[in-house]
Amino acid sequence: MREEMLNLIRLQELDLKILALERKKAELPQSLKEAEEALEKKRKALEELKQRLEELTLKKKLEEDELEEEYKRLKRSQNRLMQIRGSREYQALLREIEEIKKANKQREENIFKLMEELEALQTQEKTLAEELEELEKRVAEERDRFQAFCEKLEEEKGSYLKEREGLVSQIPQSLLRRYDFIRQRKGGLAVVGVENGTCEGCHMHIPPQLFNELQRDDRYYECPLCRRLIYYKKIYFPEPEEPLEEASPEE
Repeated sequence: MREEMLNLIRLQELDLKILALERKKAELPQSLKEAEEALEKKRKALEELKQRLEELTLKKKLEEDELEEEYKRLKRSQNRLMQIRGSREYQALLREIEEIKKANKQREENIFKLMEELEALQTQEKTLAEELEELEKRVAEERDRFQAFCEKLEEEKGSYLKEREGLVSQIPQSLLRRYDFIRQRKGGLAVVGVENGTCEGCHMHIPPQLFNELQRDDRYYECPLCRRLIYYKKIYFPEPEEPLEEASPEE
């Protein structure tokens, strides 16, 4: 029975190590997480900037097309001016020509402002693209490091699994099923020691009568509170005896 319990305790240690490795593998390192977040943020900023550039480019083209049409209209109006004989119609057309010129001047100013804004945004786009490229390299490097780390964890896990196979074959199936049942419901911890009457699984005191029985180590016991398998720790992990102090020779 003691041999089976020793194997079960060792199995629990292995399973906890395997669980710890799996959690490490599932959890992205902070450096990679931060790099990926920064990369996503930079991509979003660049995408928004490109969208703004497209909008301004389209707006500039519409302004230029409209200005071109207004120049044609101005030229037609100026040609008509030479053919008009009536004073009233002549004055009306003059006012129309002045309004067209005024509107065209405003359009030219608008186009110039759009060109300046586009130039500034294009410079910003180039800077963002360079920063994005650097971030992509950084993320790729972090991912490579994490991949190498995961491969190392898998190698370590493989050695534990191999050792686990040997242990499992030495544990009765009924006990193993009981162990797995508890482990699945208790966060991976199914077998715990009892020290000074306290269960190391739930950190609660077990009843004195049970504690006395546990020290006999004649069967399998469960903690009445957390339902984990328990063992008396001093039996399986005895404290090393302190060496006796040598008497100093008499002078």
